[in-house]
Amino acid sequence: MRSQQGKQVRWKKPGLGLSGLLLFALSLELMKQGAGGLAPLLRGHLAVTNAADSMGFGWLMAYLILSGSPVAAAGVALLSAGALSPLQAFTMVAGSRLGACLIVLLVGFIYTLRGHERRTALTAGVLSLLLTGSVQLVALPMGVLILSRGWLDGLSIPGLDGLAAGVNRGLEPLIGPLAAFLPGWALFVAGVGLVMLSFRLFGRSLPQMRLERTDFGQVPRLVYRPEVMFLMGLAITLVTMSVSISVGILVPLSARGYMRRENIIPYILGANISTLADTLVAAALLRDPRAVTVVATHMVCAAIVSLLVILLAYRPYERAISDALTWITRRRRNFAFFLGVIFVIPVVLILL
Repeated sequence: MRSQQGKQVRWKKPGLGLSGLLLFALSLELMKQGAGGLAPLLRGHLAVTNAADSMGFGWLMAYLILSGSPVAAAGVALLSAGALSPLQAFTMVAGSRLGACLIVLLVGFIYTLRGHERRTALTAGVLSLLLTGSVQLVALPMGVLILSRGWLDGLSIPGLDGLAAGVNRGLEPLIGPLAAFLPGWALFVAGVGLVMLSFRLFGRSLPQMRLERTDFGQVPRLVYRPEVMFLMGLAITLVTMSVSISVGILVPLSARGYMRRENIIPYILGANISTLADTLVAAALLRDPRAVTVVATHMVCAAIVSLLVILLAYRPYERAISDALTWITRRRRNFAFFLGVIFVIPVVLILL
């Protein structure tokens, strides 16, 4: 009896992971099929007509659903359907990364309500927004230049291309009837809902992290080097396929005093690069070279900016970010001002 239960548990997580992958592919096809019908809505009622609009739209959508990955996937699906230009899709993905930081801030706020010290509980969330915003400030114009010059055009991922062709052929009998039965907007909404469900399945397929059983006091000092923490953030986010998970675990670690801000900064910089790995898979599944180029450009720009910071200017950058963090968390009035700014900016971008 116990052996049967052990086998069921052993196969449960791979089964959830495979189900998540198939559901992810299905959701992308639904969004792609339905995205064409959204073009008049985006350009008319929502006035998403330029790069600033699409960035603000992606930012607010990520706030609304408390996740950036589904919004980034929606951005490349809209590009593949012709509802967005490559530049608009690029800025929508950038906005989704900024909006994804809100969930980390909310987790920290919950820890504050549970009695933890406000500054330490909010550190990871505020740092996530500050770091992502500072990197995007430089990465955005760099990405615009790369896209305009076409330096990464025609980029493909052979292994993923073959997988995408096989998966999409298997889904065609299901996509056709759904596309005939549902209007375009409903297909797109269903796709967004399914992509969120697929990420939940992916999350449940991962091994559980039991922080209370981890002896962080025995971690070697080498781990606290910026380069090592940068690689840790890169690797853990690549495995979990979610920056909300990989950065979210920093909230309890920071609240309990296991992680200091100087350790968190390079970790988040690394996490912000590999967090788009799932979006790169989504672009490949859509079989649109432009989508792959947009996502790859974003990852390349974030990597260049982050590596330059880590290797050449880490100490002054750390001091500047730490000073901003100290000011934001010093008083409730400062924190309220910070919250106002991060909600006003995407609205202003849409109104531009």
